[in-house]
Parts: sequence; structure tokens; C-alpha cells
Amino acid sequence: MILIRFRLKRALWACAGLLVACLCVALGIFSLRQVARQTAAGVGQTPVPVVLLDAGHGGEDGGAVGLGGVVEKDINLPVTRKLNTFLRVMGFETRLTRSTDTSIHDLTAGTLRERKVSDIHNRFAMIEQLGDNDFFVSIHQNQFPASSSAHGTQVFYSVNHPRSVLLAQAIQKSVVRLLQPTNTRKVKPSGTEIYLLWHSKKPAVLVECGFLSNAGDVEKLQQDSYQNQMAFAIACGVLQYNS
Repeated sequence: MILIRFRLKRALWACAGLLVACLCVALGIFSLRQVARQTAAGVGQTPVPVVLLDAGHGGEDGGAVGLGGVVEKDINLPVTRKLNTFLRVMGFETRLTRSTDTSIHDLTAGTLRERKVSDIHNRFAMIEQLGDNDFFVSIHQNQFPASSSAHGTQVFYSVNHPRSVLLAQAIQKSVVRLLQPTNTRKVKPSGTEIYLLWHSKKPAVLVECGFLSNAGDVEKLQQDSYQNQMAFAIACGVLQYNS
């Protein structure tokens, strides 16, 4: 019993240490960015970009339902909130399409279909309000019922803006380097099935953090520590893209 308690305590300290280390790195990057901005002031520096963060689904739209009844929206929102924290520490300005477990449809929408259509249109309207230097990152979870072996993060990008693929590649490489060294998945262009990316004229990507149809991914994605690691890896990719 004493040995078990010791190992548990050591594991908890390890998780805490990793998070502190992540925050210290982020704070260091933030300080360097602030110094650079102050140095460049008055010489036509590029404004700090706004990152529009989208936690997919929400409210009555739960998204995919994975092994053990895990609902996609319950993973998307905490990862997005954590990503928002890291990006703000790194010096980015952020906006969220939603910060709670809600749909953002118009109150006049009656049927479930109308509410879903209204929700996606309102999210797209937020993308349309972005400036030329801003970009969009949507957080989702994947599912592949035909096989439980599919696993790992994969990033999809809009084909309507040349910088979308660069953002996708930066995030994918960061996740692989920091969190999933055996992940061999490649970034993919979005088709019509991803409405927001298909129609977006701004740099836009969708991050499928993992597969809810894979037992290993599902177990990790429910862990607060892994969600922090995923959010930090994505944030580092965003920072690399913007450097």
C-alpha cells in the first residue's frame, strides 16, 4: 500500500511538473515576443493576429459518440479552453465561438436541423469578421467505426487560402514532435464535408485530436493532463506558423 501511494504521488508530481514546465516555456516565449514587438514599434510591424478558436459541436449537438459512450463535445470544449489559455500566454489575441456547452444558433431556429444550420452559419459569420492577418482553428475528435486501430491526431486545412496548409503542417509537426512521435498521419485538404473550411477565405484548419473509436485515444483524451499536453502542442504549432 505504501509503495502504491508513493508511485501515485510521484505520478501526480510528474504531471504537475510537466504542466509547470510548459507554462514556463510559454511565458518565456511570450516575454521574447513582447520584447520583439517593443523593438519593432513604429517601423510598420504586423499587428498581433487574432486566433478564432472553435470547440466543435455543443449543446444538443454532441458530435460523435465513441467507445464507452464518450461524447465528442465533452472533449472538444476543455481542449479548446486550454488551448485558449496557452495562446493568450504566448501573446496572441483569441476569440472563442463558444466557451460553454451550448449551441450558438439563432433563437428563431425551430427544428433541430434549423438549429444546426443556424449554428454553423453563425460560426462562419465569426470567421468572416476576421482580419487579413487572423486565422481559424477548430477542435474536433475523429471516429472510424470500421476499425478501432486508427489513432492519432490529423489536421485538415482549407484550400481557399495558401497559408492554411502551412498552419496545418506546423500544428501536425508540433503534435508529432511533442506528443505522438510514432504518428505518421499527413495533413489533408478539406472537402465539402467540413463546411467551415470549405467556405472559409481566411487561413483555417480543423484539428482532429484523436479517434473516439480507438480505446487508447479515448482513454488519453479524457485525461486532463493529456488535454493540457495536446493543447500545448497545438499552441506551439500555431506559434511556429506565426513566427
